[in-house]
Amino acid sequence: MKIIPQPQKLVKISGNFTLDCDCFVFCDAKFSSLAKRLAAMIYDSCNITVTLTDEIDQAKIIFNSDDSIPREGYHIMLSQSGHATVTASDVSGCYYAVETLRQMFNLDAEQQLVACANCYVEDAPKFAYRGLHVDVCRHFFGVDVIKQIIDLMSQDKLNKLHLHLTDDQGFRIEIDKYPLLKEISAVRKGTEISVGGKTYVDEQPHGGYYTKDDIREIVRYAAEHNVEVIPEVDVPGHMVAALAAYPEYSCNGTPLEVRKTWGISKDILCAGNDATYGFICDILDEVSELFPSEYFHLGGDEVPKDRWCNCKACRERLSELQLSNFEQLQTYMVEVFRKHLESKGKTVICWNDGITADSDKKIVCQVWKPFTTKSGIKEANNGRKIIMSPFLRAYFDYPYAMTPLKRTYNFRPNKGVKKSCLNNVLGVEGCVWTEHIADTDKLFFNLLPRLDALSECAWGYRGAKFGKRLKKRYELYDKAGLTYNGDATLSRCRNVSIIRKFFKKDANIELNEYKNKK
Repeated sequence: MKIIPQPQKLVKISGNFTLDCDCFVFCDAKFSSLAKRLAAMIYDSCNITVTLTDEIDQAKIIFNSDDSIPREGYHIMLSQSGHATVTASDVSGCYYAVETLRQMFNLDAEQQLVACANCYVEDAPKFAYRGLHVDVCRHFFGVDVIKQIIDLMSQDKLNKLHLHLTDDQGFRIEIDKYPLLKEISAVRKGTEISVGGKTYVDEQPHGGYYTKDDIREIVRYAAEHNVEVIPEVDVPGHMVAALAAYPEYSCNGTPLEVRKTWGISKDILCAGNDATYGFICDILDEVSELFPSEYFHLGGDEVPKDRWCNCKACRERLSELQLSNFEQLQTYMVEVFRKHLESKGKTVICWNDGITADSDKKIVCQVWKPFTTKSGIKEANNGRKIIMSPFLRAYFDYPYAMTPLKRTYNFRPNKGVKKSCLNNVLGVEGCVWTEHIADTDKLFFNLLPRLDALSECAWGYRGAKFGKRLKKRYELYDKAGLTYNGDATLSRCRNVSIIRKFFKKDANIELNEYKNKK
């Protein structure tokens, strides 16, 4: 059976399950919405009406609840008696069971009848955190695109959508108390482009932001698809867009513009100005109200300290707190915001280069650098919760020639972690940064089929014949009109020429070459 991600256990049984007309479904009350979801899929696929019933003896499909099944886990039995039984302990597990049935019965295709070989499936994910990070700052993507991504994630049984909402090149969320964040910070006057070996700024305005109603709609839609949305407000660096509107919270207070080029800016939040803390806490308050997620990402990465070194207020704060260096000052600043978010029931995540030996152990470490996972393994073995997003395995903004599908597929997030510390590895998250992704064609080309490889990695039971199972996914992508890399395979090798062209001449080199082949 062509199922992605591969179930933990799948045993084929003789005979076939066939769904005929006048089919009835009996379900535990807490699974009624998912029974209706399956019924809608069946009707759309083959025009068979499935009706819910209170009489279990009348039902051909049965949804049961069993608290002994692990969280997010499920059992499916297609038996010789002609019944399909789904059993789960929670809504998430039942949701994933329906998604598995969707693939088993090929419910994304129009067909005359719904049929499948009898089998028993027992499944539950190895990792609780199975995420995708999407940068909407470098290039903005609207609500409809985010919904498409959520659809794909839910089908792949990924459950955390991490939205990177603030950066130097754009501030993408409405904040009532600071209206200039949408009027000034959400629009840059140009964008860095590299074409034909030349890099320049195109001077074409690029902007966009999510209103609060947009965010509510994204969060609502994601919840329906069993996806939790995690916001990121990056501090104290990557804040040029915000400082363009409110320069008084920088070290020198000089006017800035929303950054048009990529890279790392030396302009960061002033750590010595008390008003800076109030400014950020106000933003965190409004963002927290919109996202019910238990997690809140504070970034913390790539923070040059040049401005702090030359800032009287920052030096005075360093002395006042009796700190030895400016790295400790960043730790102090993040801790202020961590405690503020903790009071709202949030657990803070930071990128690993923003975490020091003095950082509170409650902060979850998201590992992206260096090129190995050693720092993450060390953090996990020392008692900190971690999320693995290593650059060379989980960054999807770079060409497949640089990060082949095999690197993502074969990644084992907890490899090297002590057995006693395995619970500290929450899971894995793929990341798509959008400096070189300006439209949906490139976005989905870079995501697909990497999302499927990430799914198999994050669920934890890599199965045989992944390439053949991917072909069913390609049918789905074709039906949805999505651009994807149909040349991606687990055996593809690194191509130095493509990588060189990507960085020196054309970031769309792989996409263009793929389109030219078709």
